[in-house]
Amino acid sequence: MRYIMKKSLLAGMVSLAAIPAIAEVAVDGQIDYESTVFFNDSLNPNIDQNINNSISFDAEVYTEWADGSQSLTFKPFYRFDEMDKERTHGDIRELIWHQVADEYELKAGIGKVYWGVTESNHLVDIINQTDGVESIDGEDKLGQPMVQLLLEREWGNLDLFVLPYHRERTFAGSDARLSVGLDYADALYESDDEESSVDVATRFYSYIEEFEYAVSVFHGNSREAVVGVDGNTQKPLPYYPVISQLGLELQYLNEGWAWKFEGIHREGVPENSIVIPAFGAVGAALLGPNLVLGDEESYFATTAGFEYTIVGIFESRVDLGWVVEHMYDSRQEKASFGAFEHDVLLATRWAANDDADSTLLVGAVVDYEYEDYSLSLEGTTRLMDGLSLEVEARVFAPDEDAPLYGFRDEDFIKFRLSYYL
Repeated sequence: MRYIMKKSLLAGMVSLAAIPAIAEVAVDGQIDYESTVFFNDSLNPNIDQNINNSISFDAEVYTEWADGSQSLTFKPFYRFDEMDKERTHGDIRELIWHQVADEYELKAGIGKVYWGVTESNHLVDIINQTDGVESIDGEDKLGQPMVQLLLEREWGNLDLFVLPYHRERTFAGSDARLSVGLDYADALYESDDEESSVDVATRFYSYIEEFEYAVSVFHGNSREAVVGVDGNTQKPLPYYPVISQLGLELQYLNEGWAWKFEGIHREGVPENSIVIPAFGAVGAALLGPNLVLGDEESYFATTAGFEYTIVGIFESRVDLGWVVEHMYDSRQEKASFGAFEHDVLLATRWAANDDADSTLLVGAVVDYEYEDYSLSLEGTTRLMDGLSLEVEARVFAPDEDAPLYGFRDEDFIKFRLSYYL
Protein backbone atom coordinates (compact mmCIF):
# COMPACT_ATOMS: atom_id res chain seq x y z
CA MET A 1 0.00 0.00 0.00
CA ARG A 2 1.17 3.54 -0.69
CA TYR A 3 0.18 6.81 0.90
CA ILE A 4 1.09 10.47 0.55
CA MET A 5 2.43 12.21 3.66
CA LYS A 6 3.03 15.96 3.99
CA LYS A 7 6.30 17.40 5.27
CA SER A 8 4.69 18.58 8.49
CA LEU A 9 4.15 14.96 9.54
CA LEU A 10 7.78 14.08 8.89
CA ALA A 11 9.25 17.12 10.60
CA GLY A 12 8.94 15.54 14.04
CA MET A 13 10.90 12.49 12.88
CA VAL A 14 13.80 14.16 11.06
CA SER A 15 14.47 17.85 10.54
CA LEU A 16 16.21 18.08 7.18
CA ALA A 17 15.60 20.95 4.80
CA ALA A 18 16.07 18.59 1.87
CA ILE A 19 12.71 16.89 2.45
CA PRO A 20 10.34 17.97 -0.31
CA ALA A 21 6.99 19.53 0.44
CA ILE A 22 5.26 16.25 -0.43
CA ALA A 23 7.03 12.91 0.03
CA GLU A 24 5.75 9.55 -1.11
CA VAL A 25 5.58 7.01 1.70
CA ALA A 26 5.39 3.22 1.19
CA VAL A 27 3.67 1.24 3.94
CA ASP A 28 3.70 -2.55 4.21
CA GLY A 29 2.75 -4.82 7.07
CA GLN A 30 1.77 -8.29 8.14
CA ILE A 31 -0.27 -9.98 10.85
CA ASP A 32 0.84 -13.40 12.12
CA TYR A 33 -1.24 -15.94 14.00
CA GLU A 34 0.93 -18.51 15.74
CA SER A 35 -0.09 -21.74 17.48
CA THR A 36 2.41 -24.00 19.26
CA VAL A 37 1.49 -27.54 20.28
CA PHE A 38 3.69 -29.29 22.87
CA PHE A 39 3.65 -33.09 22.75
CA ASN A 40 4.30 -33.60 26.48
CA ASP A 41 3.16 -32.06 29.74
CA SER A 42 5.48 -29.43 31.19
CA LEU A 43 7.90 -30.34 33.97
CA ASN A 44 6.84 -27.07 35.59
CA PRO A 45 3.83 -27.93 37.83
CA ASN A 46 2.51 -24.37 37.44
CA ILE A 47 1.95 -24.82 33.69
CA ASP A 48 -0.95 -26.96 32.54
CA GLN A 49 -1.16 -25.78 28.91
CA ASN A 50 0.06 -27.84 25.97
CA ILE A 51 -1.17 -25.38 23.34
CA ASN A 52 -0.07 -21.77 23.20
CA ASN A 53 -1.44 -19.10 20.83
CA SER A 54 -0.19 -15.64 20.00
CA ILE A 55 -0.74 -12.84 17.49
CA SER A 56 1.91 -10.46 16.22
CA PHE A 57 1.97 -7.40 13.99
CA ASP A 58 4.88 -5.77 12.22
CA ALA A 59 5.02 -3.08 9.60
CA GLU A 60 7.47 -1.13 7.46
CA VAL A 61 7.11 2.55 6.64
CA TYR A 62 9.60 3.86 4.08
CA THR A 63 10.13 7.22 2.43
CA GLU A 64 12.97 8.79 0.47
CA TRP A 65 13.84 12.23 -0.87
CA ALA A 66 16.70 14.19 -2.45
CA ASP A 67 16.61 11.94 -5.54
CA GLY A 68 16.87 8.86 -3.32
CA SER A 69 20.05 9.95 -1.55
CA GLN A 70 18.23 10.18 1.79
CA SER A 71 15.62 7.84 3.25
CA LEU A 72 13.79 7.02 6.46
CA THR A 73 12.69 3.51 7.49
CA PHE A 74 10.40 2.68 10.41
CA LYS A 75 9.67 -0.94 11.46
CA PRO A 76 7.50 -1.38 14.58
CA PHE A 77 6.66 -4.79 16.07
CA TYR A 78 4.20 -6.03 18.68
CA ARG A 79 3.19 -9.50 19.94
CA PHE A 80 0.42 -10.63 22.27
CA ASP A 81 0.99 -14.08 23.81
CA GLU A 82 -1.72 -15.84 25.81
CA MET A 83 0.69 -17.76 28.06
CA ASP A 84 3.90 -15.82 28.55
CA LYS A 85 3.61 -12.26 29.88
CA GLU A 86 7.24 -11.65 28.93
CA ARG A 87 6.52 -12.61 25.32
CA THR A 88 3.73 -10.04 25.16
CA HIS A 89 5.96 -7.17 24.12
CA GLY A 90 6.65 -4.51 21.53
CA ASP A 91 9.79 -3.19 19.93
CA ILE A 92 11.03 -0.74 17.33
CA ARG A 93 13.02 -3.05 15.09
CA GLU A 94 14.20 -0.08 12.99
CA LEU A 95 13.80 3.69 12.91
CA ILE A 96 16.77 4.67 10.79
CA TRP A 97 17.76 7.66 8.67
CA HIS A 98 20.06 6.77 5.76
CA GLN A 99 22.13 9.15 3.63
CA VAL A 100 24.04 8.01 0.54
CA ALA A 101 26.89 10.18 -0.75
CA ASP A 102 29.69 9.66 -3.29
CA GLU A 103 32.32 8.78 -0.69
CA TYR A 104 30.28 7.33 2.16
CA GLU A 105 26.93 6.19 3.56
CA LEU A 106 25.65 7.33 6.95
CA LYS A 107 22.92 5.80 9.09
CA ALA A 108 21.57 7.07 12.42
CA GLY A 109 18.74 5.93 14.65
CA ILE A 110 17.61 2.43 15.62
CA GLY A 111 18.89 -0.17 13.20
CA LYS A 112 19.52 -3.82 12.53
CA VAL A 113 22.79 -5.27 11.25
CA TYR A 114 23.62 -8.89 10.49
CA TRP A 115 27.12 -10.39 10.36
CA GLY A 116 27.97 -13.99 9.57
CA VAL A 117 27.90 -16.73 6.93
CA THR A 118 27.15 -20.03 8.70
CA GLU A 119 23.78 -21.73 9.14
CA SER A 120 23.90 -23.20 12.65
CA ASN A 121 25.60 -20.68 14.93
CA HIS A 122 26.03 -16.95 14.29
CA LEU A 123 29.12 -16.34 16.39
CA VAL A 124 30.27 -13.00 14.99
CA ASP A 125 26.78 -11.40 14.90
CA ILE A 126 27.04 -9.06 17.89
CA ILE A 127 25.60 -5.65 17.00
CA ASN A 128 21.95 -6.39 17.81
CA GLN A 129 20.65 -8.03 20.96
CA THR A 130 18.76 -11.35 20.68
CA ASP A 131 15.01 -11.23 21.26
CA GLY A 132 15.00 -14.43 23.29
CA VAL A 133 11.24 -14.67 23.80
CA GLU A 134 10.52 -14.83 20.07
CA SER A 135 12.38 -18.04 19.26
CA ILE A 136 14.99 -20.35 20.71
CA ASP A 137 17.17 -20.23 17.58
CA GLY A 138 18.43 -16.68 18.23
CA GLU A 139 17.39 -15.44 14.79
CA ASP A 140 15.11 -12.62 16.03
CA LYS A 141 16.83 -9.40 17.11
CA LEU A 142 15.92 -6.22 18.99
CA GLY A 143 16.47 -2.83 17.40
CA GLN A 144 19.82 -1.26 18.33
CA PRO A 145 20.44 2.49 18.72
CA MET A 146 23.41 3.28 16.50
CA VAL A 147 25.36 5.59 14.27
CA GLN A 148 26.89 3.72 11.33
CA LEU A 149 29.39 5.06 8.80
CA LEU A 150 29.91 2.93 5.68
CA LEU A 151 32.97 3.48 3.49
CA GLU A 152 33.14 1.63 0.16
CA ARG A 153 36.56 1.65 -1.49
CA GLU A 154 38.40 -0.35 -4.11
CA TRP A 155 40.26 -2.21 -1.35
CA GLY A 156 37.03 -3.20 0.45
CA ASN A 157 34.15 -2.01 2.60
CA LEU A 158 34.68 -0.57 6.06
CA ASP A 159 31.80 -0.13 8.54
CA LEU A 160 32.24 1.94 11.72
CA PHE A 161 29.68 1.80 14.55
CA VAL A 162 28.95 3.83 17.66
CA LEU A 163 26.34 2.10 19.83
CA PRO A 164 25.19 4.48 22.59
CA TYR A 165 22.73 2.21 24.42
CA HIS A 166 22.66 -1.46 25.42
CA ARG A 167 19.52 -3.57 25.02
CA GLU A 168 19.05 -6.34 27.58
CA ARG A 169 18.22 -9.80 26.26
CA THR A 170 14.59 -10.85 26.66
CA PHE A 171 13.95 -14.11 28.52
CA ALA A 172 10.87 -16.32 28.68
CA GLY A 173 8.82 -15.84 31.87
CA SER A 174 7.99 -18.28 34.63
CA ASP A 175 4.63 -19.15 33.05
CA ALA A 176 6.07 -20.08 29.64
CA ARG A 177 7.12 -23.32 28.04
CA LEU A 178 10.78 -23.53 26.98
CA SER A 179 11.78 -21.56 30.07
CA VAL A 180 13.61 -22.17 33.34
CA GLY A 181 10.31 -21.78 35.21
CA LEU A 182 11.38 -18.59 37.00
CA ASP A 183 11.24 -14.87 36.30
CA TYR A 184 14.63 -13.20 35.94
CA ALA A 185 16.02 -10.68 38.39
CA ASP A 186 17.01 -7.17 37.28
CA ALA A 187 20.24 -7.25 35.33
CA LEU A 188 23.60 -6.11 36.69
CA TYR A 189 26.47 -4.59 34.69
CA GLU A 190 30.22 -4.48 35.01
CA SER A 191 30.23 -1.00 33.47
CA ASP A 192 29.48 1.88 35.83
CA ASP A 193 27.40 3.41 33.04
CA GLU A 194 25.32 0.20 32.85
CA GLU A 195 23.06 0.21 29.77
CA SER A 196 24.16 3.77 28.86
CA SER A 197 27.72 2.65 28.20
CA VAL A 198 28.87 3.51 24.66
CA ASP A 199 29.98 0.46 22.67
CA VAL A 200 32.07 0.63 19.50
CA ALA A 201 32.56 -1.78 16.61
CA THR A 202 34.10 -1.97 13.17
CA ARG A 203 34.02 -4.49 10.32
CA PHE A 204 36.12 -4.77 7.18
CA TYR A 205 34.77 -6.82 4.26
CA SER A 206 36.30 -7.66 0.90
CA TYR A 207 36.55 -10.45 -1.65
CA ILE A 208 38.92 -11.98 -4.19
CA GLU A 209 36.90 -13.54 -7.00
CA GLU A 210 34.83 -16.32 -5.29
CA PHE A 211 36.55 -15.91 -1.91
CA GLU A 212 34.90 -13.53 0.60
CA TYR A 213 36.33 -12.51 3.96
CA ALA A 214 35.54 -10.12 6.81
CA VAL A 215 37.28 -9.10 10.02
CA SER A 216 35.38 -7.40 12.85
CA VAL A 217 36.17 -5.90 16.24
CA PHE A 218 33.72 -5.11 19.06
CA HIS A 219 34.24 -3.56 22.51
CA GLY A 220 31.48 -2.90 25.03
CA ASN A 221 28.69 -4.56 26.97
CA SER A 222 28.33 -8.21 26.05
CA ARG A 223 25.12 -9.16 24.25
CA GLU A 224 25.22 -12.51 26.03
CA ALA A 225 24.53 -12.36 29.75
CA VAL A 226 26.38 -14.48 32.26
CA VAL A 227 23.56 -15.94 34.36
CA GLY A 228 23.90 -16.69 38.06
CA VAL A 229 21.50 -16.74 41.01
CA ASP A 230 20.22 -13.89 43.16
CA GLY A 231 20.68 -15.24 46.68
CA ASN A 232 17.87 -13.08 48.06
CA THR A 233 15.15 -14.07 45.59
CA GLN A 234 16.63 -17.27 44.08
CA LYS A 235 15.84 -15.80 40.67
CA PRO A 236 18.20 -16.17 37.72
CA LEU A 237 20.43 -13.10 37.64
CA PRO A 238 21.75 -11.76 34.30
CA TYR A 239 25.12 -10.01 34.43
CA TYR A 240 26.59 -8.15 31.44
CA PRO A 241 30.40 -7.92 31.46
CA VAL A 242 32.46 -5.57 29.30
CA ILE A 243 34.06 -7.66 26.57
CA SER A 244 36.34 -7.34 23.57
CA GLN A 245 35.68 -9.57 20.57
CA LEU A 246 37.67 -10.24 17.41
CA GLY A 247 35.68 -11.94 14.66
CA LEU A 248 36.58 -13.60 11.37
CA GLU A 249 34.27 -14.67 8.51
CA LEU A 250 35.37 -16.69 5.48
CA GLN A 251 33.31 -17.97 2.56
CA TYR A 252 34.37 -19.62 -0.69
CA LEU A 253 31.80 -20.17 -3.45
CA ASN A 254 32.56 -22.62 -6.25
CA GLU A 255 29.79 -23.88 -8.53
CA GLY A 256 27.35 -25.65 -6.16
CA TRP A 257 29.69 -25.53 -3.14
CA ALA A 258 29.76 -22.92 -0.38
CA TRP A 259 32.56 -23.41 2.17
CA LYS A 260 32.01 -21.35 5.31
CA PHE A 261 33.83 -20.39 8.51
CA GLU A 262 33.10 -18.14 11.47
CA GLY A 263 35.40 -17.68 14.43
CA ILE A 264 35.65 -15.37 17.43
CA HIS A 265 38.15 -14.65 20.18
CA ARG A 266 36.50 -13.02 23.18
CA GLU A 267 38.01 -11.53 26.35
CA GLY A 268 36.42 -10.32 29.59
CA VAL A 269 33.81 -13.03 30.25
CA PRO A 270 33.72 -14.41 33.82
CA GLU A 271 32.71 -17.96 34.56
CA ASN A 272 29.06 -18.60 35.45
CA SER A 273 29.41 -18.11 39.20
CA ILE A 274 27.51 -14.97 40.18
CA VAL A 275 25.89 -14.97 43.62
CA ILE A 276 24.26 -12.33 45.81
CA PRO A 277 24.42 -13.78 49.34
CA ALA A 278 21.07 -13.94 51.15
CA PHE A 279 21.59 -11.14 53.63
CA GLY A 280 17.86 -10.35 53.58
CA ALA A 281 16.22 -7.20 52.28
CA VAL A 282 17.66 -4.92 54.99
CA GLY A 283 21.14 -6.32 54.75
CA ALA A 284 21.15 -6.16 50.97
CA ALA A 285 20.02 -2.54 51.08
CA LEU A 286 22.85 -1.66 53.44
CA LEU A 287 25.60 -3.69 51.82
CA GLY A 288 24.52 -3.45 48.22
CA PRO A 289 24.97 -6.27 45.72
CA ASN A 290 27.89 -8.37 46.88
CA LEU A 291 29.01 -10.21 43.76
CA VAL A 292 31.11 -13.31 43.62
CA LEU A 293 32.48 -13.65 40.10
CA GLY A 294 34.49 -16.38 38.52
CA ASP A 295 37.84 -15.51 36.99
CA GLU A 296 37.68 -13.66 33.71
CA GLU A 297 38.82 -15.77 30.82
CA SER A 298 39.51 -15.46 27.16
CA TYR A 299 38.23 -18.12 24.83
CA PHE A 300 37.64 -18.84 21.18
CA ALA A 301 34.78 -20.48 19.32
CA THR A 302 34.41 -21.63 15.72
CA THR A 303 31.79 -22.84 13.28
CA ALA A 304 32.97 -24.35 10.01
CA GLY A 305 31.46 -26.44 7.25
CA PHE A 306 29.94 -26.44 3.80
CA GLU A 307 26.67 -26.35 1.88
CA TYR A 308 26.37 -28.19 -1.41
CA THR A 309 23.37 -27.51 -3.66
CA ILE A 310 22.18 -29.62 -6.58
CA VAL A 311 20.21 -27.38 -8.93
CA GLY A 312 17.29 -29.06 -10.67
CA ILE A 313 17.53 -32.62 -9.35
CA PHE A 314 16.33 -35.28 -11.81
CA GLU A 315 15.83 -32.51 -14.39
CA SER A 316 13.09 -30.92 -12.27
CA ARG A 317 12.70 -27.41 -10.85
CA VAL A 318 13.57 -28.66 -7.34
CA ASP A 319 16.90 -27.66 -5.78
CA LEU A 320 18.36 -29.92 -3.07
CA GLY A 321 21.06 -28.79 -0.69
CA TRP A 322 23.15 -30.48 2.00
CA VAL A 323 24.58 -28.64 5.00
CA VAL A 324 27.32 -29.94 7.30
CA GLU A 325 28.86 -27.74 10.01
CA HIS A 326 31.03 -28.35 13.06
CA MET A 327 30.77 -26.12 16.15
CA TYR A 328 33.44 -25.78 18.85
CA ASP A 329 33.89 -23.70 22.01
CA SER A 330 37.23 -23.81 23.84
CA ARG A 331 35.50 -23.44 27.25
CA GLN A 332 33.95 -26.89 26.82
CA GLU A 333 31.94 -27.81 29.97
CA LYS A 334 32.43 -24.26 31.34
CA ALA A 335 30.69 -22.73 28.32
CA SER A 336 27.54 -20.66 28.79
CA PHE A 337 24.08 -22.17 28.44
CA GLY A 338 23.14 -22.51 24.80
CA ALA A 339 26.74 -22.56 23.54
CA PHE A 340 27.82 -25.33 21.17
CA GLU A 341 31.00 -26.82 22.61
CA HIS A 342 31.37 -29.92 20.45
CA ASP A 343 28.44 -30.29 18.06
CA VAL A 344 27.75 -31.13 14.44
CA LEU A 345 24.88 -29.90 12.26
CA LEU A 346 23.60 -32.23 9.53
CA ALA A 347 20.81 -30.74 7.42
CA THR A 348 19.13 -30.83 4.04
CA ARG A 349 17.45 -27.92 2.31
CA TRP A 350 14.75 -28.33 -0.32
CA ALA A 351 13.47 -25.53 -2.57
CA ALA A 352 10.56 -26.38 -4.88
CA ASN A 353 10.89 -23.22 -7.00
CA ASP A 354 7.13 -23.39 -7.51
CA ASP A 355 4.50 -20.66 -7.65
CA ALA A 356 4.01 -21.00 -3.86
CA ASP A 357 7.76 -20.54 -3.20
CA SER A 358 7.77 -23.69 -1.03
CA THR A 359 10.89 -24.51 0.99
CA LEU A 360 11.84 -27.12 3.60
CA LEU A 361 14.84 -27.37 5.92
CA VAL A 362 15.35 -30.51 8.04
CA GLY A 363 18.32 -30.83 10.36
CA ALA A 364 19.88 -32.52 13.36
CA VAL A 365 22.38 -31.07 15.82
CA VAL A 366 24.43 -33.87 17.39
CA ASP A 367 26.55 -33.35 20.51
CA TYR A 368 29.16 -36.07 20.12
CA GLU A 369 30.55 -35.50 23.65
CA TYR A 370 27.24 -35.95 25.51
CA GLU A 371 25.90 -38.26 22.78
CA ASP A 372 22.60 -36.38 22.57
CA TYR A 373 20.84 -34.61 19.72
CA SER A 374 18.02 -32.31 18.70
CA LEU A 375 15.95 -32.41 15.52
CA SER A 376 14.38 -29.48 13.68
CA LEU A 377 12.09 -28.92 10.72
CA GLU A 378 11.21 -25.61 9.10
CA GLY A 379 8.94 -25.29 6.10
CA THR A 380 7.16 -22.44 4.32
CA THR A 381 4.66 -22.17 1.49
CA ARG A 382 2.27 -19.57 0.11
CA LEU A 383 -1.38 -20.63 0.36
CA MET A 384 -2.77 -17.79 -1.74
CA ASP A 385 -1.99 -14.18 -2.55
CA GLY A 386 -1.24 -12.40 0.71
CA LEU A 387 -1.39 -15.54 2.90
CA SER A 388 1.45 -17.91 3.75
CA LEU A 389 2.00 -20.84 6.12
CA GLU A 390 5.13 -21.66 8.09
CA VAL A 391 5.66 -24.87 10.06
CA GLU A 392 8.40 -25.41 12.63
CA ALA A 393 9.01 -28.51 14.73
CA ARG A 394 11.70 -29.39 17.26
CA VAL A 395 12.51 -32.57 19.15
CA PHE A 396 14.99 -32.61 22.05
CA ALA A 397 16.85 -35.77 23.10
CA PRO A 398 19.44 -34.53 25.61
CA ASP A 399 21.67 -36.56 27.87
CA GLU A 400 20.93 -36.09 31.58
CA ASP A 401 24.25 -34.26 32.00
CA ALA A 402 23.68 -31.95 29.03
CA PRO A 403 22.68 -28.26 29.45
CA LEU A 404 19.45 -28.86 27.50
CA TYR A 405 18.25 -31.67 29.78
CA GLY A 406 15.58 -29.34 31.19
CA PHE A 407 14.02 -29.22 27.70
CA ARG A 408 13.58 -33.00 27.43
CA ASP A 409 9.77 -32.73 27.50
CA GLU A 410 9.51 -29.56 25.40
CA ASP A 411 9.13 -31.14 21.94
CA PHE A 412 6.75 -29.02 19.87
CA ILE A 413 5.28 -28.20 16.50
CA LYS A 414 4.45 -24.60 15.60
CA PHE A 415 2.13 -23.29 12.91
CA ARG A 416 2.29 -19.69 11.74
CA LEU A 417 -0.20 -18.07 9.36
CA SER A 418 0.99 -14.76 7.93
CA TYR A 419 -1.35 -12.29 6.24
CA TYR A 420 0.36 -9.53 4.28
CA LEU A 421 -1.47 -6.19 4.31
